Amino acid sequence: MKRQVATLGMAALLCALSSANQNYILRYTETEPIGTFLARYNLRLRATVPGKPIYSIQDSLNRDPQMLIQQIDGETDGDVTIERDQAIRLPIFSFKRPQTSSLNLLQQALLRATNVNFYGALTPQGAVTQYTVAQARIGSSWTAHSLGNGTVAVIDTGVDATHPFFAGRVLRGYDYITPTGQGSELTGLTPEVLAQVNPTTTPLLRTKLSWLSNGTAPMFPESTINDPAYSAIPKGLGHGTMVAGAIRLVAPNAKILPIRAFSQNGSGRLFDVIRGMHAAQARGAKVINMSLNTYVYSPELARSSDELSDLGVILVASTGNDGRINTLSYPAALPKVTGVASLTPNSTRSLFSNAGTDLTWVAAPGEGLMLPFPGNRWAGGWGTSFSAPLVSGLALKVLRYKPTATYSDLQSALSRSQPLSDPNLGQGGLDVYGSLTGL
Repeated sequence: MKRQVATLGMAALLCALSSANQNYILRYTETEPIGTFLARYNLRLRATVPGKPIYSIQDSLNRDPQMLIQQIDGETDGDVTIERDQAIRLPIFSFKRPQTSSLNLLQQALLRATNVNFYGALTPQGAVTQYTVAQARIGSSWTAHSLGNGTVAVIDTGVDATHPFFAGRVLRGYDYITPTGQGSELTGLTPEVLAQVNPTTTPLLRTKLSWLSNGTAPMFPESTINDPAYSAIPKGLGHGTMVAGAIRLVAPNAKILPIRAFSQNGSGRLFDVIRGMHAAQARGAKVINMSLNTYVYSPELARSSDELSDLGVILVASTGNDGRINTLSYPAALPKVTGVASLTPNSTRSLFSNAGTDLTWVAAPGEGLMLPFPGNRWAGGWGTSFSAPLVSGLALKVLRYKPTATYSDLQSALSRSQPLSDPNLGQGGLDVYGSLTGL
């Protein structure tokens, strides 16, 4: 079914070269010292991937990127590869308007606010009885199978480790946006924004949904929503915390390793994603969730994905939210990455979801999920960003039965998904219980 890697088309190349930021990703394995190489081409070293020959470099002369890449390619051999460092935005920013599909199911879940004990964490009943739990047969698996095993890295905006839903299950992580940070999604927020988000200063009374971005709708008091300061809350805030919450919804014993490669406004760079992947493997993460996508093929992203997969790391990625069919989106379309599309509650493709036979391995619920949000809040989430982590949670449960499991073992388990008539949705609809039966 999957996959072929497309060559970089001219349109995508022009798009990639349009940025004025002259940052590059370099893989350098020559015997000549890298400092000598950089000096020859008047390049500056910005950052490295520890233990790997992968570097972030900058051209302070602002030369034409295509010409510089062609020059270096022509004057070196296969021991040197160079490409533009892409700017990436999270998939929730693909939405042109606030998402309201399946809103009634989300609102019903939010009304079930009585706290229950969810494997050591006080959690609103609605979160553990939401439609997603039944549709993907997640709840049946809590008692019939394992609760997950090991560490999953979340390459995202960070995670609010203080949220009660995680109950001590978030590890000290990495922060490529604020070097002194440890992966918290609250790092770098102004005191004014923290005062809006933190429930100790903003009581959680008479709350209602408000679309922070067009794909995330946290619960805030009406007084907060009407406060002019509310508009200062970054639109990407909560994305990483919500993704981590979706993982734990499937695998309650998951250890979350936050890797903050995106700012709270949803922007990041490909180099930080790549070094985050290698950092995750070095810390012992067996699963890496990447709720992100780009349409520009990256040789280094592909090479690093292959290397990590060959080391036994399972990579899961969202397909994207532009509603495209059979358009390759990365990293989901890479051969050893499991791409996840979004399903409606009726088990059809969400209209916003990218899908295709060379892109999607499986589809999972992705509309109006009730997920944790920074500041002890809860939010609704739409998009493949929140479908992918459900599969990452399943991967941790597969590892409980087979500690040496690889991406192929996860994909084999997903062959027992719920059959769907749409060939663009891969193996079908996520069935956590069915995928684990027989392992």
